[in-house]
Amino acid sequence: MTMTTMTRPASITADREKAELTIVWEDGHKSVYSFSLLRHACPCAECAGGHENMHRDPDPVVFYLPEIEDSPKVRISGIDPVGNYGINILWEDGHHYGIYNWDYLRKLCPCEECQKAREAAGLVPDEETIAKEIERRTNPPKPQIQIEFTL
Repeated sequence: MTMTTMTRPASITADREKAELTIVWEDGHKSVYSFSLLRHACPCAECAGGHENMHRDPDPVVFYLPEIEDSPKVRISGIDPVGNYGINILWEDGHHYGIYNWDYLRKLCPCEECQKAREAAGLVPDEETIAKEIERRTNPPKPQIQIEFTL
């Protein structure tokens, strides 16, 4: 049995002015993520559209969604480490449910080299899929269950 080693970040820098998160990986690869891409790719159940849509790898459609305009939804207020395997991003709108593990972030790299690798692997959504995802994100389904909570 062969053990594979996960590439880990050597450094992580968030630049609020540029609205970018930069990760330099231990192998020297550099990933620069827009805050908009990170929010589009939030791996939590709510953002994925339910547990059944959650996957280990980023949904390729996130690379084709329009940038989210500057708002609390795409402003990072903090980043917390999650063990030694990932980070949790705290967004100014209060969202903080997605755990971005190192493997997920590496596969989310938007650089030209990584994009070409995704294209070569056939990970390019068609226009209909992109349109459906934009519609889902623009008009998310309403919760089906009303919950009352009293102390």
